[in-house]
Amino acid sequence: TQPPPRLVQGAVITIPSTNFNDHLVLPLTISQAYKQYCVDHAQPPKDNTIYIYWRAMNGDMMLTLSNEEIDPGEKQPNLRCLICYIAAKSNSIDTPYHENTSYLNSGQPSQHATFLAKKKYAAKSDRFHIGCNTDYFMTYCLEYQCSTGQVTLSHAGPNAIYNHEKITCTFAKGNLDLSNLEFIYVSAGDSIIPIRNFMICFEKQPNLHPTFDSTFKKPTLTIGAKDAVGHIPAKATNDNASNPESISAGVKKSTADDASSSITPCLDNINCLIQYKADESDHNAKFSHPCRFSELCQSKECQRIHETHQVSMCNHDKKCHKLTDPFHRAEFRHTGMPDYLIPCRNQAKCTDTSTQHRMKYSHGEQVYGISSLIASQNASSQQQQNDDRDSQIPCRWGGKCYDFNSQHRAKYAHPKSDDRQQQEPNDHRALCKWGTKCYDSTSQHRTKYWHPESQEGEQQGQDNHRMPCKWGSQCRMISDVNHRSKYSHPSTEQK
Repeated sequence: TQPPPRLVQGAVITIPSTNFNDHLVLPLTISQAYKQYCVDHAQPPKDNTIYIYWRAMNGDMMLTLSNEEIDPGEKQPNLRCLICYIAAKSNSIDTPYHENTSYLNSGQPSQHATFLAKKKYAAKSDRFHIGCNTDYFMTYCLEYQCSTGQVTLSHAGPNAIYNHEKITCTFAKGNLDLSNLEFIYVSAGDSIIPIRNFMICFEKQPNLHPTFDSTFKKPTLTIGAKDAVGHIPAKATNDNASNPESISAGVKKSTADDASSSITPCLDNINCLIQYKADESDHNAKFSHPCRFSELCQSKECQRIHETHQVSMCNHDKKCHKLTDPFHRAEFRHTGMPDYLIPCRNQAKCTDTSTQHRMKYSHGEQVYGISSLIASQNASSQQQQNDDRDSQIPCRWGGKCYDFNSQHRAKYAHPKSDDRQQQEPNDHRALCKWGTKCYDSTSQHRTKYWHPESQEGEQQGQDNHRMPCKWGSQCRMISDVNHRSKYSHPSTEQK
């Protein structure tokens, strides 16, 4: 179930981009947080477990817990640190899915590059963000038990429903004594990282850990039996009972439906710049915004609307040369790519014309709802064609008319010929000028020319009502239509 919206609490900080060279220490130590907990609670915590919660965007950040203050200019032989590194979120256009390594380890923050190069970790994951909504703040939880030395990094909040990945390891006290950790540092890599709701807790926060019934099973009903509301199911299945993805899909749909009905849609829809700002939680709590992946989204946050985007796949797919065109992206789908782009904060004033930037960001183009516009345009075009046909004068020859002049066709309606063209869309033969009055039944002629309304039965019936021409095949009027409609020439028509 989805927990109710939670007020902003805890520390709020924005980490500058320092490539993990500078580490900012939080003003509150773990022992100070414990004293505050004891003041607010009459009973001490049940176990010696510490929970650190925080929300951040984009990843590529490091959380470091140390037993003493870190001084880069001094040698610290007794310094012991727990390093928690969260890799940057995966690029949504990457297929197959690729994500850098997130890890837990003991050591010093300055060894981060070495850990990555040598792949030296206590525990790691290359799929830590899969299934998460990475376009908004993601909630993380670092849990460690001082008595056992076990450390676990996982997702909290709504993403915990769809992503069950946990990075877990156990440290021996001789290597890293978790009970001695006191100071908390945060640092960022190549980009600025906003952090909010940073909290040190000594009890698990239930509102940050949404739950669902993982053992739920659909009731098995016999065919013909009525359910609780009196409906007779065609067939009762139990396919979803052991499928966690099906359970998660049900939770996603329920969450999205509830959100779309309770939150007012933002007037700027997909082009809203406020929705991605770190300090605009009030706006996102009041207004909903369309998801860039529409109904194909694999991680549906409550602030996103997942409407069906009825468009066709692009014929060129990922090889398309229009991937930088927001209108084309909204009009056609491409595998693994969103329907809508992220609005660039510079909008029309943006000077970055690189392909990578233009494939990811839009610049004020009004593309939302383009599928509905296309459908309405097609309907209008079809209606216009019907109106034009209704305003035309019916041709006296109807479907038998062989005047294909554009002016004639624009002025006169030929309903039967139009239907005939729809019935024979794949026939590439030329139209015989004699049409149904043609009596050349040779295979060579019939293979080359099309006679849409002629049938053998009709031709035989017409032969029975005509008089044999006395000149036979020697008749000089054999090409005259009026003459051939009255007289038959068996010797030529049976060739």
